[in-house]
Amino acid sequence: MLLDVRRDDEYAVGHIPGVAHVPLHRLLDRLDALPPGQLWVHCASGYRASIAASLLDRAGRDVVLVDDSYDSAVAAGLTTTP
Repeated sequence: MLLDVRRDDEYAVGHIPGVAHVPLHRLLDRLDALPPGQLWVHCASGYRASIAASLLDRAGRDVVLVDDSYDSAVAAGLTTTP
């Protein structure tokens, strides 16, 4: 499962279809709502995703940090806009 930890306003502008969306500042409050299994975490540049990955790892989750910019997903045609 791909987890998008960008802000609500960033997500509203465009996102990868099918992702789980929990902004970083809400992550600790919503750990129980995340789907089971491995989580691939991304944000706009990798900074927030690295923090989220660390928090998820500390919580015992199987996590993979997507260390790339969101612009790469846009360029690859992986995103959608509302």
